[in-house]
Amino acid sequence: MREVLEAFLDELRGGRRAVLATIVRASGSTPRTAGARMVVRADGSTVGTIGGGAFEALVADDAGGLLREAGAMRPVLKRYTFTERGDDATGMACGGTAEVLLEVAGSGERLVIFGAGHVGLALARLAATVGFAPELVDDRREYCDAARELSAGRVWHCDPEFVVGVPPIDAASYVAVVTRCHRSDRLALKHVLGQPSRYVGLIGSRRKKAVIFGELVGQDGLSPEALARVRCPIGLPLGGETPEEIAVSIVAELLQVKHA
Repeated sequence: MREVLEAFLDELRGGRRAVLATIVRASGSTPRTAGARMVVRADGSTVGTIGGGAFEALVADDAGGLLREAGAMRPVLKRYTFTERGDDATGMACGGTAEVLLEVAGSGERLVIFGAGHVGLALARLAATVGFAPELVDDRREYCDAARELSAGRVWHCDPEFVVGVPPIDAASYVAVVTRCHRSDRLALKHVLGQPSRYVGLIGSRRKKAVIFGELVGQDGLSPEALARVRCPIGLPLGGETPEEIAVSIVAELLQVKHA
């Protein structure tokens, strides 16, 4: 039980959303009794068990649906029947029933920002004010230290190839690539496109887009279809040039996607 609660708190401390699934009532023959708990993370992984098998998979799937639902924070009570038929059937033949409380907690949608420079910091600060949970990723230790001092969100110090130390990206994550140069933008984008995400944006001009996309296809073996979901230039065309103005344009696009 302690392991489950600690895992739940770890997700919340990291600025990520998670679901705590608790059996609050059980009758008849069920795999676990009332009080059994499981944490479902935003990436679909779980900690703890409430019975395993098809029942646990259904609960994890229902929890994942809540995590993918923008703004979903109210607890949900769901009933599962251990029979092979019926609206709430699990496909199992135990014959009992269980009611599971699904409690969603944590910050808003994850915004993983590659680049802890001026634009990245401005974006993290502004995005946090409208409900996003920012995470900054940079290969420069001094920039990571500065971001931590400013409490700009969770900070990840990665290697120069943007492979080791990079946080996992899940299907509900928003990603903004705003690093310091062409090379680091390409490496960060290469890593990100190997994982699902709700939004991916790359800072830069159309010419820069053509160059980086050409390298990702020609050198790194990515498909044009994989690159099609990248928004570049990132943000809505508001016309600003300062880090703060660029952050406004990016957050405006993030909100547009979030509420679409």
